[in-house]
Amino acid sequence: MSTTFGGFEEFWAASRPFFERIKNNEGLQRNAQVAGNDQQIAATADQIAQTGEQMQATDARFDRLASMIATLAGTVAKQAEEIESHERRLERMEGQ
Repeated sequence: MSTTFGGFEEFWAASRPFFERIKNNEGLQRNAQVAGNDQQIAATADQIAQTGEQMQATDARFDRLASMIATLAGTVAKQAEEIESHERRLERMEGQ
């Protein structure tokens, strides 16, 4: 039986391109994963920005709602005072 290689050195020299190709393929896979992570990070950053804008819009709506409620509360208080004033006047008129 004859061997293709004369010794370990010849085998190693012949197999080096194979192992380098494996190493390069692993590097390419890592680079692809990093690129994928970069895309995920960019997508997540976009989602965060959209969420921030939605939160600002929601805050503005809550501010308007709080203002409307405060206005309504003031109007109700004025109406309650006016009703009490009319009730006092009616009590005086009925007492005469």
